[in-house]
This record gives sequence, structure tokens and C-alpha cells, in this order.
Amino acid sequence: MTEAHKLFTWQRKAKLGYEVSSKGDSRFSAFNALMPDGRSIECHYQCDVKGHQPGGTDWVLGKGKPPLNPSTDLWKEYLTLWRQWANNNLPLMRELYYHARDRDSVLTDCFATTEVNQARALATVLNELVVKGP
Repeated sequence: MTEAHKLFTWQRKAKLGYEVSSKGDSRFSAFNALMPDGRSIECHYQCDVKGHQPGGTDWVLGKGKPPLNPSTDLWKEYLTLWRQWANNNLPLMRELYYHARDRDSVLTDCFATTEVNQARALATVLNELVVKGP
């Protein structure tokens, strides 16, 4: 990361941040971000990563519950989902870069209750893309 590039960060709420939940730019909500199989990141996370309904769509089964396999690294798996989504949606990531840059380079998720959230994941992916370059 060069000095010319400011690192993107995340917060639950920020006066100037760019909201990436369904209350803000819902295109970046885990409920609306679709994976190649047509299921949302939320479905993949709650059903597959946490193991509550592998291959399923009833994400509510895992919401607020720990993974069935306690050794699952939830952050690593969640970030992997967002990396895959970002690689399949580079034009949207480019747009997010400019929106976030104009909002003090802070992404927000007002619904975040843990470190495993879309604002943190998207800020991480943006930082990786900046380092990687075109």
C-alpha cells in the first residue's frame, strides 16, 4: 500500500461513512450479494459455513447461532465469500471504491454486531484490490 492510497476501514456507524447494508447501498448487503449459484452471501454463510443447512436457502436456521463445527474460522470463510463475490463484480467494487473514498474511506454496517460483517469484509477486499492494482 503506497502513501498515495488511504487504507479503507470500517465502523458500525460513522458520520461520513458509506453504508453497505440494506439501509444504505443495498447492492453490497449480504442479502443481495449473489454468488454464482444464485444464493446470497447470507445464505452461504448461515447455511454452508455455519453448517445449518448446507446447500440450502433457509438462512434463518443459522442466524445468531454458532457454527456446528466449532473449529470453523467464521471470519476467514466469510471473507472468502466476499472475495469471490468481488472478483465476479469488479465494476461494482470499482464503484464502491469511489463512493467510499468520498466518504473518508470508511465503510459502515449499522447492523454489525460482530467483527464478521460486510463492511469489514468489503474494506478488506478494497484494500487488497488497491494493492493488487489493475
